[in-house]
Amino acid sequence: MAFRTQQASICLLLLILVCLHFITDAVYIREKCECVEETGSVQWRKITDYRIIEKDPLCKKVQIIVQLSGKKACLNAESKQGEKLQRCWRRIKFNTQRKKDCLKLKKKNGAKKPKRH
Repeated sequence: MAFRTQQASICLLLLILVCLHFITDAVYIREKCECVEETGSVQWRKITDYRIIEKDPLCKKVQIIVQLSGKKACLNAESKQGEKLQRCWRRIKFNTQRKKDCLKLKKKNGAKKPKRH
């Protein structure tokens, strides 16, 4: 009799351990960000397209994915260039038709044209 109760106790303990394992896996969700490595800046003229992914339950940071000629790169959202791109994206009210407007280089105020002689 003692052997059966000991065997039942071991089975019950194993069952509890298996249940705990699945419960903790279900509760813990790993971040799944597309951007693992980020760069501080890229050359504006080489950007052909971009995508801004806002924070969500799977990734707790803003992601900026820029398409360069032939490859993709992740831009740091907190860098000067990343913030400028985000401001423009908000200014055009997330309109994908006007997305290219944010990639146009603007001349700085006071820049003069070179004189022709």
